[in-house]
Amino acid sequence: MILRPATPADLDAICEIEAHSFPQPWPRATFEAELVRDHARLDVVQRAAHAAVLGFCNYWVVPDPGGPGGEVHILAIASHPDHRRGGLGAALLGRALDAGRAVHAQLATLEVRRGNGPAIALYERFGFATVHVRRGYYQDNGEDALVMTAPLSAPGR
Repeated sequence: MILRPATPADLDAICEIEAHSFPQPWPRATFEAELVRDHARLDVVQRAAHAAVLGFCNYWVVPDPGGPGGEVHILAIASHPDHRRGGLGAALLGRALDAGRAVHAQLATLEVRRGNGPAIALYERFGFATVHVRRGYYQDNGEDALVMTAPLSAPGR
């Protein structure tokens, strides 16, 4: 498994995975902007070098300007439907959390649809817990979002 930063050449694959994974996919321009935003990270996973991109994780590493600390905010994580439940999401999430630890971030945050059981189970395996519910958060169907956080003091998988 190869995990690496995304490049503009990966955007078609990322957009395809996005379209298969979310009811309201983000436009290509969103991912283009993430590639150049200072605090943004967009990583992809492949099974082998020069193989197809099978998943991606878009996250922000936001340092605390006052000193050590900061946070990692997971914006989106998805794998192609033909390659789900094979550890790709876990590998991508682990990489994002490790990136936060590398800069001494103390907390990871994310929002997830209340009905997305597989994603919630993955996040809980990595130490995330629900700290808040945003009622009616998702505009496409009014589904609630669970706000989940995890401490980053020590590696956890």
